[in-house]
Amino acid sequence: MGRRYEVDGYTVELDDDLRVVYRNPRGKTLQQVPDWLADSHSARRLYRLRRALKAHREQARVLAESWAGAGTRVPMALAESDIVWREALDDAGVEPVKDPLAPDADEAMLVARTYVHPDDHTMTLLLDTPFARHWDVLLASREEWALTDTFTTGIRAAPGETGSTGGTEGTDLPFPERLMAAHPGQEQAVLEAAYAFGWSLWGSPSLYKFLLDNDLEDLAATAPRFLPAFLDELADLCLREGGKHKQYSTGYFTRARNAEREQHSEPDEHWLDARYATFADHGALAGGAVRARAKELAPRGAVVSPDQLRRFRDTLVRRVHTPDDLYPDMAADLRKVARAAGAHPESEVAALLEGIVPTIGLCAGDTDKFWVDALKGKALELLAERRPETVHDVLRLAPDDASSAEKWLSLLQRSGALAQLTGERPGLPVGEAARLLHDWLASEPTSRVRSDELYDLAVRLAPRLAADAVPVRLPCPDPDPASGRRRALIPLDLADELLEHGVPLADPPPRLGGPGAANMLVHRRPHLTWLLAGPRFARELRKALDAELELVGLPEAGISYHHHYRPHHATELGSWQSTPGICRTPLGREALHAWLDCQRARLRAGLDLNGLVRVLAPFVHVGGVVDELLKDEAAAREFAAVDVAALVMADLPLQADRPAVEALMATMRPRDLFGTRPMTDLRTQIDETLPDLIEPQAAQAWKALQTGVNCQEGLRRVVGRLSG
Repeated sequence: MGRRYEVDGYTVELDDDLRVVYRNPRGKTLQQVPDWLADSHSARRLYRLRRALKAHREQARVLAESWAGAGTRVPMALAESDIVWREALDDAGVEPVKDPLAPDADEAMLVARTYVHPDDHTMTLLLDTPFARHWDVLLASREEWALTDTFTTGIRAAPGETGSTGGTEGTDLPFPERLMAAHPGQEQAVLEAAYAFGWSLWGSPSLYKFLLDNDLEDLAATAPRFLPAFLDELADLCLREGGKHKQYSTGYFTRARNAEREQHSEPDEHWLDARYATFADHGALAGGAVRARAKELAPRGAVVSPDQLRRFRDTLVRRVHTPDDLYPDMAADLRKVARAAGAHPESEVAALLEGIVPTIGLCAGDTDKFWVDALKGKALELLAERRPETVHDVLRLAPDDASSAEKWLSLLQRSGALAQLTGERPGLPVGEAARLLHDWLASEPTSRVRSDELYDLAVRLAPRLAADAVPVRLPCPDPDPASGRRRALIPLDLADELLEHGVPLADPPPRLGGPGAANMLVHRRPHLTWLLAGPRFARELRKALDAELELVGLPEAGISYHHHYRPHHATELGSWQSTPGICRTPLGREALHAWLDCQRARLRAGLDLNGLVRVLAPFVHVGGVVDELLKDEAAAREFAAVDVAALVMADLPLQADRPAVEALMATMRPRDLFGTRPMTDLRTQIDETLPDLIEPQAAQAWKALQTGVNCQEGLRRVVGRLSG
């Protein structure tokens, strides 16, 4: 048990297990400690003492175990000077000797320094730092450890075997000794500043950012000359710690460089570039820091050495791990430094691309900024010369990977990929052009009009495709949800033109994968003469149209017609917004008229209310196509003759008076069927019309009445469209 301190009647002490114990005036141990007591001078003094004693025990254990493994001769004086050493050596199985090795003038030896604390604690530390005397002063003033003895151990100093924050290796010193060596005559000031952050013989600061930032603010005000070194050391600590601290390291590194510029310091260029490269490797180098480095290297009129240019470019390459690591002005910064070095700017950009393209690919990420700037000159051509596989990188690009389809075609041409595609230059295996064309067509988004550039390129490739004789697959949707291709634009017009040029096409999937007529492109060749001449595509096209007109997908998916393609709506989200071109072809017109005949046959056969909904729903889907292609007065009269009120009467849960039901329906308006019961006013009207309803029947009656009103509106719209 150590010394006990009294604070306003309470006591605080350090027990043998190095725990700080608080007691009340009656001597009872406190379970909860008041803030004022925990923050008292005596408590903080004991916590400092505990930190030193715990760190000393751990350092002694680690060194004793390493000596046991290495067979190091340990002097008896060390065990006799400090009980902590004696226990650590015993636990590690190290037997101290009386005659240690004699000091070697050419080798650094650990020196034992024994300190005594006023609380009757003795501690022997092993130091090989040349700044031991400065640590002595700090320990005495801040930690109350007074130096009482020193002796040579004869143990060679290895990296990390010191009581400070790390060992020495050659001329490399740990921090803060490294900073002390850089400021002769100010060693004690450096050490005091480091101690304020938390550096000591017991370890490094805790990485609590808000505390470190406060300390940095104080340091900037009191000793700004030390600020860059402290920022660099904190950046290194956070980088080694990893995790959330990695982002802190990025900021500290950037602040260190800014502090250097503010103080007009000139660090060694090789050391500085190595720092940039290290942080670039770890993904902890901000784009702003790189930009500032470019401005620093190449101000107006500056001359940059070829080696500096190479190191700067190397930093840019090492910084890019993902497309997100690109920044818009990266190529511009490199060109600026290259011009200052008298080098060819585009050649340097090509070298940059040569380094990053294998990692992230070409045109990955921000297509509108970095890549537009990087590829606007001759860098791509130079890259293709230096790296032949660039052609394959370009071929992997889809039209949307570039800033525009025109730019994409330009990349194909400039890289030499287009010449390989057309067969003007060798290098592309048989069948590769067909595969690439399918992938490019499949990449076309359904949210916008198909690019003419891709169509024209496909026609240009037709001779090569015909010569390869490998069937071209059209981009059809895949019904499997896991495929991610539930929709696709199917270029039927392109398929028609390819067939005319003798290009073989792969067999289409059933119903062409169900793409929907709106996604069947025919505007470049609206008659599809070649495509419909053979049975393969004509058969599947007809099946696809028939299925869509019957809304096959909705019943199969278990979706109610009351919620999709509601009969009283003029249009729905999935409706045809205009007449699909495929419907204007002879095959399309034939399918439309056959479907209308089928709907009329259903009316004649008789149907219930839900059956009427199913007949009307497809008219909502096809929309204005009826106005353009299906005018039919006879059909209009048939739909107008449907007796909706009779269907509603048949669907009601009990017998009712028809005139009363018709009168009630006349007061109702078309409305979506939301919820499970009608609004209060409508419920009152229903109860008045059907007074014998019981509660469970009310919802059924309401749904029948509302569905009937909705169908009346749907019939009115269909009749209007069919009428000439």
